[in-house]
Amino acid sequence: MKSLWYHFLKLYVSLGLSFFYKKIRVHGIENIPKNKAVMFLSNHPNALIDPLLIATNNQRNTHYLTRAAVFNNPIIKKLLYSINMIPVYRTRDGIGSKKLKSANEEIFSYCYEILNKKKALLIFPEGSHNIQRRVRSFRKGFARIVFGAMDLNNDLEIDIIPVGVNYTDVEAYASKVSIYFSKPISVRPYWEIEDRIKAIQSLKTVAYEQLKSVTNHIDDEANHDTIVKLFKKEEFLNPKKVNKKLESLKIIDDLEQSTEVSSNFNPLLFIVKINSFFPLLIWKNLRTKINEREFIATFKFAIGITAFPVFYFLQTWVVNHFFGSAIGYSYLIFSFLSVFILTKTKK
Repeated sequence: MKSLWYHFLKLYVSLGLSFFYKKIRVHGIENIPKNKAVMFLSNHPNALIDPLLIATNNQRNTHYLTRAAVFNNPIIKKLLYSINMIPVYRTRDGIGSKKLKSANEEIFSYCYEILNKKKALLIFPEGSHNIQRRVRSFRKGFARIVFGAMDLNNDLEIDIIPVGVNYTDVEAYASKVSIYFSKPISVRPYWEIEDRIKAIQSLKTVAYEQLKSVTNHIDDEANHDTIVKLFKKEEFLNPKKVNKKLESLKIIDDLEQSTEVSSNFNPLLFIVKINSFFPLLIWKNLRTKINEREFIATFKFAIGITAFPVFYFLQTWVVNHFFGSAIGYSYLIFSFLSVFILTKTKK
């Protein structure tokens, strides 16, 4: 039953993402083994959107770790567990050291079980999200999990697959995204190193470098925002070209302040806004309460797959009541189709 629910939600979320993003490009899907324990390691610029994109664009039933704070509500907790989300506890969440250690030991054991069953696990090794286009230093948690799983089952084979998620615009609706599944890294050669500290460091280094190769990586944090202006947004869909360009970039010589060209009046956008007045009103009120930019797209998407369909069906019921089912269902089809066309054509 849980598997059926998971696949239903996966299909629904995948459909929702196709309405939210203008284009989703997936590369390297052939690098994912079908019948082997897998740990995906991804960059993390976009809160809940990152795991949703990865989980819905690979063939594996994927479990993923996320910060425990989002599990506080009992109802949300059940929902998140049902879609394979696993809480991970951090000192910054205000948990005492003893409770923190106990809680995470339980989570680690659960992760060992997932890998031992040859399932897929997604981890964000940077430990937090960050909207900047770069890969930050890895924490050692992911290495402890794969080594711990193999310590319990010496015959277990685990592949680590770095995943680069690259957006033209992290916050925007109707932007584009590319997902790069890198070539697998076998954990066994590193697990066999006797010095565990050296083994962890070696695995971290290899995985970090491989993730950088499939992610836009602007190493110059101080000049990050200035460097971003040197690229067209479409360029960020190809991290290899971006990283190659970055090697020869001269900020002072190359910087040209980009000016946004104001778009012409879009009649379809106007119609969708009128037809979606109430869901957009919900978003307008919610937007003022979002303090972290990394969560903007997450809340936009959440409203998109909940409030928009609900109001469209309610409005269809009203049209049905006054004008008949033929006009009512035509209106419903128009409502969804207009949003889909707008997403795929919006500049």
